[in-house]
Amino acid sequence: MTTQNIDLSRYVSNLDKNVYTIFNLPEEVIAVIFAYVSRSPASFRDNLKKLLADGELAMDETSGGMTGFYSEKAARFHEKWVVGYGHSSVAEHAVAHVGIEKISRLASAELELANSFNSFTEYSQRYQRPRRGDYFIPEELEQDTEAKQAFIRLNETAFDIYERLLSGLIDYLSRNLPRQEGESDKRFSVRVEKTAFEDARYVLTLATLTNLGMTGNGRALRDTIVRLLSSRHAECRRLAEEMEREISRVIPTLLKHVQPNDYLLQTRNDLTDLLPESPHQTEDTGRKKPFARFVQMPDYNKALTQTVAHLMVSERSMTYAQALAVAEGLSLEEKERIVDTALRHLRFFDNPRDEFQHVTYIMELLISEANWHQLLRHNRRTHFSYGEPTVKLGYTIPPHVEAAGLTSIYEEAVLLATETYERIAARFPESAAYCVSNAHHRPVTATASLWELYHLINLRTSPEAQWDIRLTFETLHRELQEKHPVFARYAQRRLG
Repeated sequence: MTTQNIDLSRYVSNLDKNVYTIFNLPEEVIAVIFAYVSRSPASFRDNLKKLLADGELAMDETSGGMTGFYSEKAARFHEKWVVGYGHSSVAEHAVAHVGIEKISRLASAELELANSFNSFTEYSQRYQRPRRGDYFIPEELEQDTEAKQAFIRLNETAFDIYERLLSGLIDYLSRNLPRQEGESDKRFSVRVEKTAFEDARYVLTLATLTNLGMTGNGRALRDTIVRLLSSRHAECRRLAEEMEREISRVIPTLLKHVQPNDYLLQTRNDLTDLLPESPHQTEDTGRKKPFARFVQMPDYNKALTQTVAHLMVSERSMTYAQALAVAEGLSLEEKERIVDTALRHLRFFDNPRDEFQHVTYIMELLISEANWHQLLRHNRRTHFSYGEPTVKLGYTIPPHVEAAGLTSIYEEAVLLATETYERIAARFPESAAYCVSNAHHRPVTATASLWELYHLINLRTSPEAQWDIRLTFETLHRELQEKHPVFARYAQRRLG
């Protein structure tokens, strides 16, 4: 076939403009077309024509598109440059969309934290009522009938209590939740039910099943699968194998040689042997108050100086050394005025200028699992260190549960989760993690730039934010206001 006989309109959105989309092709072929740009002066369209003319891409004339088979030429290209030479950026141009259903909340968290370049939309316990029996049972519990029965009893009892809390909260909120201006009876009823869902779900465990949609590029997906194959949890390792099987139907070559990471596995074992035991205090088990605080903040004046210097690099084309020398000669008030000017026009959906990514903070959080699952999904550039699920650091009680007089019912579920965890952990520590409730606290350290804090504070302190994560970021925002006033001034923005 010659290039003159090829109808490119089946594969590109236009033939005569400088911007166009490419479609109707296997993902690996698209990655090759983009990769050729570093090795060929021809346009993407010309490279596509050449591939088609070479007969390497199987055509399905009846449908007018490509067959389900990927190009052998694409395979050879990826074998050489991605697998052989490690040019992994090529793999970023191949994308897969994956539906994942009926995995535990524990596994969904590991998946979502495996690589920050993936995108997720997950079933929300805030908006949908879970169903009885929808929980994961670790396979290793088949070795011990009593342990398995205790695990099942925990999850069935937790759901019983969930339903009791839901009923009690709906009754209480219907009588006590303030009406919004102009709110109809139907909208009020929906809001009451949603608010009750938010609080009742705290007694459910991390074994509860969830569904999610996932999109990622070949490089991120490969790294994700490696992380999951290296997990301490068998469910996550099996999930990785299933993901590899299905994603390989779309981008097969890019997932070759995926295997557990020896570095991660060996280092985990070595640190387990070397690090001192956790100094959990007995009294921590019942502690009910979470916390959020900055454990490392840059010096305010130095942070202002550096930010002004970066702004001058951008706006005055100075070297950093020149800009820093000028910034250091300014008064505190002058630097505050410059930074204020760089922030004051932000609107609700805006991001700060990139210069604010140079100012970084480290936070320590002790937050409920319910709060943690929200935080890990909707951050954008936060780096986390986090402990395994545990019952040793207390738990959160939702304020509406206390106000409705339902605390004793609520604590029945939390205490049963604690007891079952401790019972199962003696023999099956990996399975014990599934006993942890959404109420139990997880220790987290988080490093974020000021740019990212603006995103988190603005999103998470809005009236629509769930109360638990809203309290976390209101606390952090108050501390930022106290110690870094100009930086905090425009972090909260509202629509309108």
